[in-house]
Amino acid sequence: MPIVSVGGISVDNTISFVKGSQISSLTASDQLGYAIQPFIQDILNLVTESRDLGKAITQATQKHEKVVERLFDFEPSKVEETFSLKSQFLFPQKNPLLALQYGNNLYPRFLGKNGTEVIQDESILPEIQNLLYLCGRSDLTYNQICQQISDRMIELLDKLVKCSVVEEQPRPASGVPPETPGIFRLQHAALLYKTKTTGILVDPHLHSNYGIPRLSKDFSRAQLQGHVDAILISHSHYDHWHYPTLMLFDRETPIFVPKVPRASIMCEDMQTRVESLGFKNVIAVDWYADPVVVGDVEINVLPFYGEQPLVPEYSQPKHPELRNWGNTYLLRTEYYSSWILIDSGNEPEFSMVHVAEAVKQKFGSVDQVVSNFQPLSYNSIGIDLSSWGIDIIGNLLSNPQILSVTNQSKGEYISTLGPKGVAEICAIVGAKSCLPYADSWASIGEHSLHDRVLVPDVELELKKLGCSTTVVPWAIGDGYVTNGSNGGSRQVLLKSAIG
Repeated sequence: MPIVSVGGISVDNTISFVKGSQISSLTASDQLGYAIQPFIQDILNLVTESRDLGKAITQATQKHEKVVERLFDFEPSKVEETFSLKSQFLFPQKNPLLALQYGNNLYPRFLGKNGTEVIQDESILPEIQNLLYLCGRSDLTYNQICQQISDRMIELLDKLVKCSVVEEQPRPASGVPPETPGIFRLQHAALLYKTKTTGILVDPHLHSNYGIPRLSKDFSRAQLQGHVDAILISHSHYDHWHYPTLMLFDRETPIFVPKVPRASIMCEDMQTRVESLGFKNVIAVDWYADPVVVGDVEINVLPFYGEQPLVPEYSQPKHPELRNWGNTYLLRTEYYSSWILIDSGNEPEFSMVHVAEAVKQKFGSVDQVVSNFQPLSYNSIGIDLSSWGIDIIGNLLSNPQILSVTNQSKGEYISTLGPKGVAEICAIVGAKSCLPYADSWASIGEHSLHDRVLVPDVELELKKLGCSTTVVPWAIGDGYVTNGSNGGSRQVLLKSAIG
């Protein structure tokens, strides 16, 4: 096939992702979740009225007979106690990626700036990953990309151009301050750790369907080109785990993921998934294993307790292997040490307090603690499933009796740390500073949704403990950077460091 320009693209410009572009994925488990969601929504609505989960399930079943017959088991005489998704759906043998959806949210849907690439055979995924990576580099022309891909991928590239997902643009400059050690706040749960020579990206979301439409200023993949030497994934909740973003990076990039003993509707085998996309260096490390070194950064993999759909009255899942498997990470460099707590917290049998005590004993004090400050309780997530990602269905069905207690207003059991737990961890590890994150998207330079409330709450809890940790009220795009090295280092806030 002859290589030609498309849409007026000039060889003087390079292909890169456009403002407003979004890519999302659909797996078999997602499809199952969408099929089940109306049934579970009706159960939640009915149990709010009757306060009787068994009765609510029975009533909702009458409306969703085909879904229930095919997917669920329960004994009519003991509905509440036995209600469960069938085993083959709780623990699917495979979770194929069915489609990639793409578009640009700056355009009304009637303009046709959206499309779907159906994945009939997953062997094509490495080719798609290569195309997205070449576009994400933002240093290649249309013709240069076409020279490196198949005819089918050229067709997909043309669709991406037509939908204003990628297009010709002047070659962008890097958005990351060079040779500046520190931690940089990207969107939601995404962080970029830097030394003078090494970059570690955490839970990235770029050009993501989870982003807020029409942000005045957002990050692009191009800004990170040349600054990512490894990627860390904390857990498989979709606000932390976005296949299309990973596909924008070189397949030789080391990607660290949690070890999953058994794949489930709640947590897929992340290592197998990333390898299916074509990545060559995917590593699942045991908690408390010997540290892994990338460049001059030491990465310690630590437990992720908490954020499980468990409450004291229903403290066990349907099966012990139904778990939100995850990692927290302690990064150590000559400039700083930083523990990313992610969304971790408490569960009936385990607590991050015990991990903090082990960290203090093994590593001494930690310079930074980075954590979600929000207090999440499965007792009070409400009954409107549309306000959550589709992965909430798998979480709830790992412990379906919890459906009876999701709308409580008092006595909530906090599964994340919340302000009190964050303060306690800081006190145990002697943290110099504490930084909020994983709290929604915002325009670069703005604070995320709950920062203005939660930062003072954490400061108050630290004061109660007599703890000297400083809470850093940073915004999206800010950096918390280090001047000098250990012994003479000073950490300072760098406003709009990436923008």
